[in-house]
Amino acid sequence: MSTLLQSITTPPSIGTGDYELETKYVLAYRMSLFLSLTIGLLTVVLLIYFDIIVALITSIAFFAVVATTLYIRKTKSYLIPTIVFNIIGALCCTTTLFFVHNQPHFVDSFWITINILFVFLVLGPKWGLAFSIFHATCMACYYLFFFAYQMRHLGEITDEQVISTMVNSTLCFAIIGYLGWENIRTNEVAKKKLSEAQDVLRVQYNIISKQNEEKTVMLKEIHHRVKNNLQIITSLLRLQSRELENPEAIAKFKDATHRVIAMSMIHEKMYQSDHLSTLHLREYLHDLSTDLLSSYQSGYSVNLNIECDIESIGLRSIVPIALILNELISNSLKYAFDDYENCLISISFMHFQGKKCKLIYKDSGTWKAPSRQGSFGLDLIESLTDQLEGTMELKTYPETSFEIIFSPQEDR
Repeated sequence: MSTLLQSITTPPSIGTGDYELETKYVLAYRMSLFLSLTIGLLTVVLLIYFDIIVALITSIAFFAVVATTLYIRKTKSYLIPTIVFNIIGALCCTTTLFFVHNQPHFVDSFWITINILFVFLVLGPKWGLAFSIFHATCMACYYLFFFAYQMRHLGEITDEQVISTMVNSTLCFAIIGYLGWENIRTNEVAKKKLSEAQDVLRVQYNIISKQNEEKTVMLKEIHHRVKNNLQIITSLLRLQSRELENPEAIAKFKDATHRVIAMSMIHEKMYQSDHLSTLHLREYLHDLSTDLLSSYQSGYSVNLNIECDIESIGLRSIVPIALILNELISNSLKYAFDDYENCLISISFMHFQGKKCKLIYKDSGTWKAPSRQGSFGLDLIESLTDQLEGTMELKTYPETSFEIIFSPQEDR
């Protein structure tokens, strides 16, 4: 018996995974089923003890709610039939209120309350507000135009009307109580499911946090090893250059060494950073420039001016940027400053037109034309600019400047 009752009161699962949708679906079905029983009983009572017209109006609501219950169970869809049924219920309440004058209408306010509560719980606040406004308007019109007329005839109420009103009121309170009970039970189930979901999320969060810590340690170790390997390469290049006697070859080795140092410094900063996917840009630009100044200076002072409003940048963009600046600063220190007074290198790295970046490099010296076509340094700068998918503009008057515009590339 209990199994049969359970199968009747529980509709087929819709299996959406959306708890709110499933809750409203079950609530709509059970409420429709409960209303089918109560309104059916009320229809019988009204047919026996009261006016057949009132019983006919109630029977319309009864057949509507039975059809709603069967439709919900068959199609596993509650929205449209619930809207239709509640509209029919609202119209039945209104019809009884305005066109049936030989019964006390205070019970109708209970049915209106049930209609509004049902709509709020199942269809949501927007529909609930719409039905509330409709019923409020109808009740205001009733009290304004019909209430006094009904009060004059209220003393003529019969015993049959008393019985039907008693049954009507009892059923209304039973329905309101059932709505409240279902709402409380739904909230309790929701709290339980929320607690279970939070427990699952907490476990998953701990697992992900542990995995993230392990990956962070591994990435830091990778950056550290890459930095060490690049430092070994730097040391080997320096040792090899000591065996050279040709000044041009020594200079080439020195340039190659500084390119490796520029990349090594990136991995060192990444190793020291808490965010392994980005690099603190201003600090890196200062350290790179300072290192090059200390390496190339020949007894004269070079002032350094760095402007940067970009806090951090990804590894895929910073490597070509570092090599570009390495070439530019090295060339300035080697070739630009004939006059050793008022030597200035200026680096500006700013946001440009939304998501783009603009790098402007200037110095106060005079650049010499390359000794041969296809200078490696300029070719390298152009190649690195293409790697950034950016554009480069070289100006030589009134001062030498490089302007590179590009969009930062996301690390993948």
